[in-house]
Amino acid sequence: MTLKYEILKRLVKAVNIKKMWTGMSTEELLENRRKQNARNRIPNLKDDAFDISRIEIMGCPVLKLIHKKKANKANLFLIGGGMISAPRPGSIKKALQFAKETGLDVFVPYYPLCTDYPLTRAYEMIHETYRIMLQDYKAENTSVLGTSSGGNLALGMVPYINDGHGDTPMPGYIMAISPGTCVDTDEEWQRMLELDKKDVAIPAQYMKTAVEVMRHGDDSVPEYMIWLQKGDFTNCPKTTFIYGSDETLYACAPSFEAAMKKYKVDYKMIVGEGMFHCYPVFPICREGKEGWKMMIQLMKENT
Repeated sequence: MTLKYEILKRLVKAVNIKKMWTGMSTEELLENRRKQNARNRIPNLKDDAFDISRIEIMGCPVLKLIHKKKANKANLFLIGGGMISAPRPGSIKKALQFAKETGLDVFVPYYPLCTDYPLTRAYEMIHETYRIMLQDYKAENTSVLGTSSGGNLALGMVPYINDGHGDTPMPGYIMAISPGTCVDTDEEWQRMLELDKKDVAIPAQYMKTAVEVMRHGDDSVPEYMIWLQKGDFTNCPKTTFIYGSDETLYACAPSFEAAMKKYKVDYKMIVGEGMFHCYPVFPICREGKEGWKMMIQLMKENT
């Protein structure tokens, strides 16, 4: 590991980002995020190579980052935030950089959050966004990338389509970076507790709280939306998982691998040794920059 990475990791640990997710009741946590989200603003992006616009789907904004030089391929870019935090301006700027480097048109939905809705609402809105994309792009030319809880939503599109939406074709490719899902077994929980000692960002305890958060008072939320490893991945397209070995969410990687094998999915599991949560989208140190380059290259090769 580079010295810059070690310093960065120690700084993050000293700031104690983990406390943002614990130490308060579920309602206090949600109210805290509502206040933060209210102060968040969609950035006014400008780039001479793009037509950048905003549409509304189910009352939620979707940013369209469309190349002026026509592209016939598109990506649905799902930014995480524990299902309770809206995309930050810095993440939107990374989506634009992603569009530049991959040559893909990019759609970024500000999907409904579990601060105010059960998780089913986010799935509905993302599915509708994808269907609108299919009006202009073939399904095989459409990819989905998700980070953290966005990775959960990216993978979750498959069981959602299999759950009564079979008229919608599967996307051509899925990339899930540090996909967040709740623990389903004691084995997963014990692995997560061990990783919690190394993780500087996401506490294991939040993945217990997240069950209540994602239901948001609605016990009819399908199990696969909370425990994604239990989903039906029939006809799942080629999929890439990217984890850091030192993050709590890596505890569920073996369960995802078992699900991929069960449904005979063409998948790849990439683990950054010693790396933190979502490291490819934080190209600050050399390791993060290498992760970003790998992410871009994989997207080019598979779309």
